[in-house]
Amino acid sequence: MSQNSPLTPDTVALAYRLLLGREPENQAVLDQFCDSVPDLAQLRQAFIDSPEFRQRMAATLDKPLPSVRQRHPFHLPQMPVELDATPAELAQMLDRVKAAWERFGATEPYWSVVTQPMYRMEQIEAHRKGFYHSGKYSRDLFLAALRRCGINPAELGSCLEVGCGVGRVTRYLAEVFPRLIAADVSGAHLAHAREWLRQEGLSHVEWQHWTDPAALQQLPEVDAVFSLITLQHNPPPVMAWMLRALLAALKPGGVAYLQLPTYSSGYLFEVKRYLHIPPKVPMEMHFLPQHEVFAIVQASGCICLEVREDTMVGDENRMLSNTFLIRKSVSSGS
Repeated sequence: MSQNSPLTPDTVALAYRLLLGREPENQAVLDQFCDSVPDLAQLRQAFIDSPEFRQRMAATLDKPLPSVRQRHPFHLPQMPVELDATPAELAQMLDRVKAAWERFGATEPYWSVVTQPMYRMEQIEAHRKGFYHSGKYSRDLFLAALRRCGINPAELGSCLEVGCGVGRVTRYLAEVFPRLIAADVSGAHLAHAREWLRQEGLSHVEWQHWTDPAALQQLPEVDAVFSLITLQHNPPPVMAWMLRALLAALKPGGVAYLQLPTYSSGYLFEVKRYLHIPPKVPMEMHFLPQHEVFAIVQASGCICLEVREDTMVGDENRMLSNTFLIRKSVSSGS
């Protein structure tokens, strides 16, 4: 937690007791609120807007919940998304992604990872500690998912982190895996990550700067692949192509913990239209339909052990994101 944060774990715990009538789940939840919510007003609003608070209020008042609606009703239509692209088109898309993230790495390396105002360069020194500490929470979610599915993290010797950014989660993954490969398309982000891990005294991390598509076709075999808030910034054909490559890199019995946005109201993707229209926003967000994810998982000789809705996209009323725990078949030779 940042020393300059107006919130403290005790303040957040009190909000749990007053507004939800219960104790918080754990210390990590308290730290996450302190690191991501800038003031008391927004903390209060976050609790009031939560489904749990609304359900508790409805129960207290003995009234139905007309104001609580499904975020993603079952009658929503299919997203029109093209996945087929030529090698040249894929290369164009990757060049566009790489250029965008090199710019972010040179201008706003921390904010581009976690888009909170306190992580912009003019404020990062006051919040650097909290920024990096939040990476432990992401690592712990990964380990918890493994344990839920009967997988012992201690038996996984190697891990590939895709989109390591400035090393926010890398630092905590390095505590778990004897061999950790941290990869990113942005050399500027990697420079920050290397320096952070050096300061933390962790020297066994292998760094990969993915400068061209060939890097994903030459991945070493690993026991685990980890990627959060990274694949979502790639166009759907690139997401699908990367997913196939990452699953191909798993050893038999290996696991992948991957977050992917899978639905957005009003979203469509056409390859040629995308390549001929300049980006409208500096940070692109894309979606890979869930059924396409399942098809790639099956074709890769893997099974999906767990799918969870997560909160890793901005507008959760319009966008749906899932975190997948995927395992390579023990008998798979692919």
